[in-house]
Amino acid sequence: MALDYAALATELSTDPTGLGYSGTSDPAAAVLLNAIRQTIDIDRGVIPAYEIIDATVPAEWAALTADERSRYQVLTGAGQVNTKAANVRAAFLAMFPGGSGTRTALAALQSRKGSRAEELFGPGVTVSHTDVAIARGRV
Repeated sequence: MALDYAALATELSTDPTGLGYSGTSDPAAAVLLNAIRQTIDIDRGVIPAYEIIDATVPAEWAALTADERSRYQVLTGAGQVNTKAANVRAAFLAMFPGGSGTRTALAALQSRKGSRAEELFGPGVTVSHTDVAIARGRV
């Protein structure tokens, strides 16, 4: 994905979140943009099945009905689980009641901490020092 250099230039010049870009070198500004922030949550959407399985409390798995276990195995057997899909969400919500350890763990998997670059330009996007130089009009 191509970066929106106008948006990056605005970010660098206005510093709306106070990261301290002013007076930094291009590489230092890129580091600030790419640093993982505890205040930024990035939606994951598709989660590897092994993480779903690891998040499942064994006693809660044992309490599932045979039909629910079968549904769970189908969902996790795909290798990746789109936890944002309505049918998948409904299935997990039906299997694991509110307040259960599994439901809490699955909810925690829905997002991860991210960088300001990801918040601005999308999950997985990083900004290089060259990108910063272009946005600042140095290249």
